[in-house]
Amino acid sequence: MLNRPVTALPGIGEKKAKTLKGLGLETVRDVLFSFPRTYKDFQQVLEPHEAQAGEVQLLHGPLLHLRERPISQGRRLIQATLGGQLGLTWFVFHRAPGPSFLYRKLQRAKEVWVYGLVKEGTLFPEMASPEVYTRRPGHQGLMPVYPLAAGITNNQRVNWIKAALGHLGELGECLPEDLLGRYMHRHEALRQIHFPKDWTHYERARERLVFEEFFLFHLGLQRGQRQREGVAHRPDGELAARFLAQLPFELTADQKDALRQVAEDMESGRPMRRLIQGEVGSGKTIVAEYGAVKAAASGGQVAMMVPTEVLALQMADRLKKSLGPLGIRVALLVGNMKPKDQQAVREALAHGEVDVVVGTHALITDKVEYHNLTLAVVDEQHRFGVRQRAALLGKGNPDLLVMSATPIPRSLALTMYGDLDVTEIRQLPANRQPVDTRLIHPDRRGDVYRYVLSRVKQGEQAYVVFPLVEESEHVELKAAVQEMEALQGGLLAEARVGLIHGQMGKEKEEVFQAFSRGELDVLIATTVVEVGMNVPNATVMVIENAERFGLAQLHQLRGRVGRGRKPGICFLLAYSHSPQARARLEVVRKSNDGFFIAEEDLRLRGPGDLMGVRQWGQPYFRLADLQADRELLQLAAEAARELLSRDPLLKGYPELAQELDYYPI
Repeated sequence: MLNRPVTALPGIGEKKAKTLKGLGLETVRDVLFSFPRTYKDFQQVLEPHEAQAGEVQLLHGPLLHLRERPISQGRRLIQATLGGQLGLTWFVFHRAPGPSFLYRKLQRAKEVWVYGLVKEGTLFPEMASPEVYTRRPGHQGLMPVYPLAAGITNNQRVNWIKAALGHLGELGECLPEDLLGRYMHRHEALRQIHFPKDWTHYERARERLVFEEFFLFHLGLQRGQRQREGVAHRPDGELAARFLAQLPFELTADQKDALRQVAEDMESGRPMRRLIQGEVGSGKTIVAEYGAVKAAASGGQVAMMVPTEVLALQMADRLKKSLGPLGIRVALLVGNMKPKDQQAVREALAHGEVDVVVGTHALITDKVEYHNLTLAVVDEQHRFGVRQRAALLGKGNPDLLVMSATPIPRSLALTMYGDLDVTEIRQLPANRQPVDTRLIHPDRRGDVYRYVLSRVKQGEQAYVVFPLVEESEHVELKAAVQEMEALQGGLLAEARVGLIHGQMGKEKEEVFQAFSRGELDVLIATTVVEVGMNVPNATVMVIENAERFGLAQLHQLRGRVGRGRKPGICFLLAYSHSPQARARLEVVRKSNDGFFIAEEDLRLRGPGDLMGVRQWGQPYFRLADLQADRELLQLAAEAARELLSRDPLLKGYPELAQELDYYPI
């Protein structure tokens, strides 16, 4: 029954089924696992004299002093009191002659039940537009309120849930025995989440079902990842020693720790699945280079996938300089190359004539075959989907190293990268200084650009970042294309100015290369420069409409400056005067700790908005909240990992394995 379509429930025909599909409800099981969005507290029925300002309450009493009067343009005001001790008001729209429908309904009622928020009034407490019942509400306790659509009422949803709960016997308990002792039984949790006896029962039911969601998610994510045989790379030898000896700087303690963890993973014979996330400029690329050296020394190949062709070109140039002297052959493969050049690289890869290839999505097309791919590196993982990562791993049986320069809150990291071991690099190299960040009022915009010119005249370079490429009729923001023209003809007339944004084609790469070579003084850009851009001579960052960016994004952008010997400065130009916008930007102004900023971004904006997590392939949870339920998320991730270490294929847990079919990752 649970797997039958919703039309198996009473009162649902084909038309309603089509509407319910828009709510994500196609089977009886979907109805059962579609939870209330809130509840009406009908546990207590209070008398008018018990009304408490600031509380949502259900009150009962005689309806007195009822009257209705027109206000304007068909709007009417209905006023009354409940027992002469609670003021009641309703606004209705009624153009026809005579009293409104609600007034006639209230006229016939000698007593009513009203539900709503009680507020302080002039003479006594008041309720504005409360729900009103002329008979005692049939449901007692906590009344569930469900997501609705046109033509679907809450009463209908309640009746369908009651019908679906009648088939709970078909639903097995999916938690292992050792976990079940800590949480409510599944059947009871489903009953209590829909129709809680009280708030205590609701909390226990929610805890059980949130843990279940996280537990099943992590089992699905981790199952099958670690039981395969991996590549056992050789211990460090002469090549690794030469690579480390040629580094022009001293590694930080965090970098050394990361290299040790990667070495252990790669030599273990189990597939490495590791995320390296770190501060802006903390030196994560060294870890990827070290992994590439180990793979090449063991006769393997390395594929490094980055999100843009500009970054691919920059990374390939860097690797040729750092790995080329060791005899490691590095190639570039991007869609913008000539077809014959792409074919030449693909043939070299297939024949083992390339050790390390850097590219974009071109690395995972069907045309690309590797001779012996033993290490896959994904840089700026949040720009890629889960499928793209899987496609790269499908090119062989490589170890996986994921790099993220965007510090990710622990709860998001556990959902986006729950199948990975996490290494954090928090320390900055000794030569990196914090960027001086200043929040600027628009009235001082001219001063900012005069300062930019003064730094340019000293031989330095600057970025100017805008949130949009072209002006939008709906969003009044300064846009890069129009502003470049205005700045070139005005405040930056004395500077060499270029433009780069995501909608540009081949010329984007040409402009960036010109900026890298110092042929341009100021680069006007969108967030395409957010990650990976490394121009040591750039010392000034101006971010227009800073309030429109996420905090972590602002932290990434300012990380583009101060990468050389001279300190960097970042100006945040904010055009919103709201206290909320100011409070958000103050977080970035006061802190250079990317991990702290990421947590604050999650707290202030929530996981749904944070850096476009929906585009990251962020999973959808029916009940769980990544911010509020962080402890349960951690417990579930650890429980899933511990269970899979004992029984990787879940052979001893057939009901649990079956349940995972309903939680596709």
